[in-house]
Amino acid sequence: MENQNIARLMEEGAAFFPAEKAGRRPVWYSNPAWTGVALADLAPGADTKGSFSSHLVRVRKDCEVPDHLHESQWEWNAILAGHGKMILDGREILFKPGDTFTTPPGVRHTVIADKEDLALLAVFVTGPK
Repeated sequence: MENQNIARLMEEGAAFFPAEKAGRRPVWYSNPAWTGVALADLAPGADTKGSFSSHLVRVRKDCEVPDHLHESQWEWNAILAGHGKMILDGREILFKPGDTFTTPPGVRHTVIADKEDLALLAVFVTGPK
C-alpha cells in the first residue's frame, strides 16, 4: 500500500453525521488552557447527547496536553503523525504514528510532542451510569 499522510487526509476530509445532508469540514480552534494544542471536532458531544465524541488534535512540537483525567469517559487515541511520549497512569510510553492508547475513566494522562508537530485522533465514549 502506498505510504500516505493519514493526518493530512483526515484534516482535508469531511465529517458526516446522519442528520446532515452534506459533510462538514473540520474547523480548528485552540484550546485556551493548553499552549500549542488545537482541536477540530468530527463528532461533537452535543450531537450525540454526550455519549460519544471524536476530535482531531494537533500538538505543536515541544508542547503538550498536560496531565488530566476524564471522570466518566473512556478515551482512545490513535497517533496519526509525529513522535512523542504519553504518560499513562504514571508510566512513560514513547509513541510513533500508528500507535494507539486506551485510557479508562479516572486515569491520569499526558501527551507530549517531541521535536515535530503531533497529530492524533481522540475518541471519547461515556460509560454506563
